[in-house]
Amino acid sequence: MIADQHLHLERGPYTPENYPDAWLDRFLETAANAAVHRLGVVEHAYRFHEARGLLPGPWADARCLYRLDDYVTFVERSKARGLPVSFGLEMDYVPGAEEGIERFLSLYPWDFVHGSVHFVGDVGIDLAEHRAAAAQIGPKRIWERYFALSRNAAESGLFDVLTHPDLPKIFGERADHPLDEEFHMTVTTLRRQGMAIECNTAGLRKPVGEIYPVPAYLAAAFKAGVPVSIGSDAHEPENVGAGFPEGIALLRSVGYGETVHFIGRERFASPLS
Repeated sequence: MIADQHLHLERGPYTPENYPDAWLDRFLETAANAAVHRLGVVEHAYRFHEARGLLPGPWADARCLYRLDDYVTFVERSKARGLPVSFGLEMDYVPGAEEGIERFLSLYPWDFVHGSVHFVGDVGIDLAEHRAAAAQIGPKRIWERYFALSRNAAESGLFDVLTHPDLPKIFGERADHPLDEEFHMTVTTLRRQGMAIECNTAGLRKPVGEIYPVPAYLAAAFKAGVPVSIGSDAHEPENVGAGFPEGIALLRSVGYGETVHFIGRERFASPLS
């Protein structure tokens, strides 16, 4: 059973105050056609009033527009329909905000929580409008801080999966120094904390044109015994399962024979097929 464990509903004919069932049904229809058997919906935590102040800078604050209760109502309604969907949040890890993040995540018993690193300081590393600021920090420092924050996220115990694990390459600007030691330290931390890593196929749709993470990083994760989930990071129904043939081939090439999904914060494994 293949589960697409990273979907967002936020780009649709609705606001997070009014989720129509028909919008989720379109994601499920695409999933059926793509031989994807289960979905994992994770709205961005920065969308909600209750997360205000947990992410750095004005970019995030300007997007805390909606009430978490409305998302929860939709989640409960969808679960009552018996759909093959797990629900959670994609939560940014920000150092020093761990207590606030924990309080926010405790507002509802999510099926799973994705842990992401999008910010190095106030700089959004995947934001085109922040590229000049990222260049001032410099690629070596960006990568070093990114991996350090990824390990801090794992050590926090707040998350189930580390998402798009080499995100700084999004615009095609790869590290100018070897990352093997960073890979090793990070997957060791993930294994120790019982956290999964993500094979995220959205990179195929980004300027970098490749899956997150690079094969060497996934190979290190497999060698360390870290479980893996696969996600399209789709924000639109048509991208459910996008890039999964390439993602599955990559996973097999480094040794993985199964992926994981979550229900009620419990991890389930399914063979790649």
